[in-house]
Formats: sequence, structure tokens, C-alpha cells
Amino acid sequence: MSKFLKEKSIAVVFDRTSIFVLGAFILGCAFCYIYFANVAVRTLTMLEKSKSEMQALSLEVSEMESKRLVLDNGISNNLAESLGFVEVKNQNFIIDKSGGTSLSLRTE
Repeated sequence: MSKFLKEKSIAVVFDRTSIFVLGAFILGCAFCYIYFANVAVRTLTMLEKSKSEMQALSLEVSEMESKRLVLDNGISNNLAESLGFVEVKNQNFIIDKSGGTSLSLRTE
């Protein structure tokens, strides 16, 4: 049985088409490995680039927020009056005092 397997394996190895098929398979595997390794490296570099851009944007947004807070806290009553704003004298608020009326979906 082992002699039969040896003869068949030697016949397959020495056959030209099987050698070309195995060579093409090895080249295909190498090509796929190189392609997917390249894709992985590109993805990781894009991820790192995006991460640094997000950190820069976050820093820029926090700086803008601090500038806005400084401007909001810099407004005083004197500045508002000089810009033409006046204080409201009679404040009227509209409040619904019918708290007892509520709608329900009960069918009983």
C-alpha cells in the first residue's frame, strides 16, 4: 500500500500541470497575503490619522467654548444699557392653573 502511494505521489509531483497548479496556488496565496497586509497597514494608519485629527478638533472646540464663556461672562448691566437694552418693569407670566384636568386612556 505504501509503495502504491509513493508511486502515485511521485507521478503527481512530476506531472507538469500539477506543478503549475501548485505554483499558481502558492503565488495566489502570497498575493493575497501581501494585499491584506497592505490593507491592514493602510487602515491602521488612517485610524491613527483620524485619532490625531479628532484630538486636534477637540482641543479647538474646547478653546472656542472657553472664548465664548469669557465673552458671555463679560456682559454687564451697564454694557447692556449702553447697547440699548432696557429692564422689564411689568413681568407677566402665563401659567396654566387647571392642574386637575388631565386626559387618560382608560376605557373602564
